[in-house]
Amino acid sequence: MLFDKDDLPRAAPVKRMHVADAGHGMIEFECPHCGYKSGWITDEWTVTENQRGHPCPRCNPKSS
Repeated sequence: MLFDKDDLPRAAPVKRMHVADAGHGMIEFECPHCGYKSGWITDEWTVTENQRGHPCPRCNPKSS
């Protein structure tokens, strides 16, 4: 084996917020890790993107 699997560089997993409530073009996300709530924001994403979740700005400060 050329390289050991433990030596491969890996990115830290992204902690994602999930949909807490949605309706009429507005959506609210909540982070299950830290409890952050996005508040009501305009829903600009597809249903699939919302189901996947969005990165939490508090848990992932570099990604925002």
